[in-house]
Amino acid sequence: MKIRWSVGLLGLILGWGMIPALGQEIPPPRPFVPEPPEAQPPQNAPAATMPTTPVTTTPPTTSAGRGLEAESLPGELSEDISGGASGLLLGPTPASQVRFLMDGLGVRNLFGDSGIRMFGWVEGGYTGASTGTGILSVEPRLNRFGNNFLLNQIGLTIQKPLKQDQFDIGFNIRYFAGADAALGAAKGGIGYPPGNPRFGQDFRDLYLSAHLPIITERGMDFKIGRMNTIIGYNGFLAPYSPFYSNDYQFFYSQDGAFTGFLTDLHVSNRLDVWNGMTLGANTFFTLRSRESYCYIGQVNYWLTDEKKTRLTGSIYAGPNAIFAAPGLAGTYDTVVELRLQQDWNRYFTQVLQNNMGWDSNTPVGTGSWYGLYLINIWHLNQEVDALTRLEWFDDVNGTRTGIATNYSEATLGLNWHPVKYLDIRPEIRGDFSGAPAFGVDGAHTHTSQLSGGVSFLVKF
Repeated sequence: MKIRWSVGLLGLILGWGMIPALGQEIPPPRPFVPEPPEAQPPQNAPAATMPTTPVTTTPPTTSAGRGLEAESLPGELSEDISGGASGLLLGPTPASQVRFLMDGLGVRNLFGDSGIRMFGWVEGGYTGASTGTGILSVEPRLNRFGNNFLLNQIGLTIQKPLKQDQFDIGFNIRYFAGADAALGAAKGGIGYPPGNPRFGQDFRDLYLSAHLPIITERGMDFKIGRMNTIIGYNGFLAPYSPFYSNDYQFFYSQDGAFTGFLTDLHVSNRLDVWNGMTLGANTFFTLRSRESYCYIGQVNYWLTDEKKTRLTGSIYAGPNAIFAAPGLAGTYDTVVELRLQQDWNRYFTQVLQNNMGWDSNTPVGTGSWYGLYLINIWHLNQEVDALTRLEWFDDVNGTRTGIATNYSEATLGLNWHPVKYLDIRPEIRGDFSGAPAFGVDGAHTHTSQLSGGVSFLVKF
């Protein structure tokens, strides 16, 4: 049944996507600034009185409403559904806008005016760690091999974003492979169970979507199938994460992807409300457990029309909604997330995020965990970004990491993107714990760990 479902969905996606009548993809809206009226000469005026200087207009100001960073999970969601955020003046080029496949290789001619697009990426890198060589215990993730080069990801996306001004049907097919795919292998997926920690493969996304002009003036988006989560700032896929390594909340308090459905009600230009149901933690068209029907919801609110300050509140609840440490899973997970994103100007963005979680009836009672981090992103110029991340995470009962202690980490990184298809991301990171938690190959022998890494992300 599971195979027929996934194959049938893939067939529907490809069949719907190639219907030319669905129309051409429209670019995302940009802030509208009215042009001043063109000066008109008085009636019957002599030619000498005609203006000789061209009338100039004020260009649209997009820096104040730049909104979402390209290398973030919110940026990925916007890119997948509506085509992408508007006004991205600084920072790396979004993967979908590199367009090497579409324009350089002429794939656009194959798809015609259907609105379908194709893009991809490859990421590899090296991580050095003070604790030794091998698979690092607890952190960092996803670059979890100490003193090793790694092929992290090979990704390919075929998708049709949704027109937002009428009824429209879309889809998203995203295949990826590499060491990260092995770590994130979905139950029931083509790479499950992973046999090689250095290489796996799967569909990260395989869903149908629709824009429905109902309820509000801006309508509602709907998608069903296998998809990325909406919780968290850092995405699992390389083009949607600002750092090479990831935070503790990302790996221990969030589910990266699931099978289910989601609705996004566009209440206004500033308010969006998500609601949905999943089949449990990281599944591919199958249940995580017999009762793992879970609720997921989120509210996003921009304080002003300029979209400088964004408030996000999320909840994810249900049996086996997220993963626990081996042997420490309970019967019902609840995760609450609060996030504040502040774009101070076109050069500087801050993200403050808090996760709180509880797991009922674990072998050690009710498991609980709490996390807080602050990310700072400076766009120094068109080619270089500087980034810092400061984080605290408390695994009160050890149900997340296997060690009942609190953690902290500080990461300093750069993102050099000299051309639109290449990001080079070096970083240095320090991790600290209240009890021995760090080591290699499952050992927990150190209370601190220094790591440094660099990734090379090629987008096409």
